[in-house]
Amino acid sequence: MSANEPTKYDAILGGQNPPPINAAVLGGIAGIKQRLASPLAEARLAALSEALNYGAAGLEAAITVFDDTDERVRATAAAMYGREEQISLIEKGAAIWNKWRVQNLLLLGGFVDLSWANLSGYNLSGANFRESNLAGASFEGGNLQTAKIFKSNLEVANLRNAELRGANLSRSNLSGADLQGANLGQANLRLVNFREANLSQSIIKGAKLGGADLSGADLTGADLSEADLSLAELGGANLTGANLAGIKLIRSNLNGWNFKGFVFVGANLRWSKFAGACFMRANLRGANLERADLRNADFFQADFTGANLCDADFNKATLAGANLSGAVVKRASFLKANLSGTNFSRANLSGAILKKANIDGANFTDANLSRCAWT
Repeated sequence: MSANEPTKYDAILGGQNPPPINAAVLGGIAGIKQRLASPLAEARLAALSEALNYGAAGLEAAITVFDDTDERVRATAAAMYGREEQISLIEKGAAIWNKWRVQNLLLLGGFVDLSWANLSGYNLSGANFRESNLAGASFEGGNLQTAKIFKSNLEVANLRNAELRGANLSRSNLSGADLQGANLGQANLRLVNFREANLSQSIIKGAKLGGADLSGADLTGADLSEADLSLAELGGANLTGANLAGIKLIRSNLNGWNFKGFVFVGANLRWSKFAGACFMRANLRGANLERADLRNADFFQADFTGANLCDADFNKATLAGANLSGAVVKRASFLKANLSGTNFSRANLSGAILKKANIDGANFTDANLSRCAWT
């Protein structure tokens, strides 16, 4: 080799092999960035140890190694971000946040505390906030579409007018949270605690709320059409003006509830308990109430056109003036029910029990009355 040619590790002209850790490098933040791009893991680790001396610029540089090939480098970079630094990552958007969160979950135990943080208006579509403490945090007007927020604490959080379509909040605590006007369409809300939450005017269309606790929740004017609330707890909830068309309330206990004038078109209410409930003038066209407990309920002038009422228990219920035209009422029991003026035209009442029922003025035109029990 000529004396004028560069050496193997020449810091200025370089060579084919990486320089040693103690080779000459650029200074300041430029030097940090240079070493973070080194093929040597030890060089990258050394750079991270100095990056904190450069404040925000150092943290910005550390982002580049969130998906480093070396686990030690990834863990070191992730550990640099405390609460305030985490918020700065969120401000950069879901893609950067999620890269950090992967390492936080895999290498650092996953705990995130963003309680009472102000994250209003941010675009966090697809963000990973699983198993986080977000109590009191504000996401008002933000975009959390398809976000992962399951098993998280969002107690008294502010989610007014937030976009949460398709988000996964299953098993999270949203007690006392404000979700007025929020869009939760198609969201996974199974086993969520919504006790005393404000869901008024919210869109919950097609959402899955199986086993959710909505005790005392405000659902006035909410769109719950096609949502699944099977086995949900609704004690004390306010559903005034809510759209319940196509809703699933299988095996739910709603004894004594007031559904006067409600719209249940196409709803699936099989096996549910509505004993003593009020459905005066309710729209139940095409609804499925198979095997439902409807004893002593008030269905005055309710519309059951085309509904499935097989094996339903209407004992001592009031159906005066109700419309059951074209309904399938096989094996249903109307023992001592008030059926005065009820329209059963074209209904299938095969095997129904009508013992001691008041049928004054009832219309049975073209109805199937085979095997009915009258006495």
